Amino acid sequence: MKKILFIFGFTAFTVLNAQMPNYYKSVNFNKKGNELKKELSVLVKSTHKNNLTYKELWKALAITDADTRNSKNVAMIYGYNDQSTNKDEHRTRSKTNTGGEKGQWSREHVYPKSLGQPNLGQTGPGADAHMMRPADVTRNTKRSNLPFIDGTGKISKRDNKAWYPGNEWKGDIARIIMYMYIRYGNQVHPNRVAKSKNTYHRDMPDLFLKWNADDPVSNLEKQRNNYLSNLANTYGQGNRNPFIDNPYLATKIWGGPKAKNTWKEIK
Repeated sequence: MKKILFIFGFTAFTVLNAQMPNYYKSVNFNKKGNELKKELSVLVKSTHKNNLTYKELWKALAITDADTRNSKNVAMIYGYNDQSTNKDEHRTRSKTNTGGEKGQWSREHVYPKSLGQPNLGQTGPGADAHMMRPADVTRNTKRSNLPFIDGTGKISKRDNKAWYPGNEWKGDIARIIMYMYIRYGNQVHPNRVAKSKNTYHRDMPDLFLKWNADDPVSNLEKQRNNYLSNLANTYGQGNRNPFIDNPYLATKIWGGPKAKNTWKEIK
């Protein structure tokens, strides 16, 4: 998903394509597989200093998911066409138009609460802003707690009791699921949210490895990651999603299609 980055008034954590951010200085990137996964897990857990409340997510998402072309709106995951007469297909919506009614946006759990073992609830993993995204109320309901499935095209849709998020959002989905797994472990196991084979690794469906490689990191993802990592921000958590900073980390851990390596220090 390729959009123009809107410059915000908050302090951003700059991620350079050729240089690894200082955030990762404690991680030994000569490691791979489960050893690297463990080190990244320690990092994202230890730097997660501010646990947001479920209520705070409304204001947090209005900032983190501000549309990169019009900061008065939020970008809604699964949306794809602002010109459509069907409001549930819209991609953006006013930040203030929130709630549970048709034509509003609500908080989407990319990893459904009910699929967590145990249920994610409304604290901890159930209120992690790295996982939560704005979504049209009707579209959110249509997705429900369906697992993800592969597909094609910009249209998000229900297919064979599963959900395809649309071309623009599939990379976002993959990197969110990967983050959740290294942050919360088996409570949010990736296999429970995908209809997919596990050719490359028993713990990571092929689907997410493919989406991570196929769909480049967007400016919206970077915007979210930069805001949430900064504890100086009102709703900053302190931690980052490593797979947004460098999608190739997923390849080093779980194998599969080679994703883009954005750091010169990693080989």
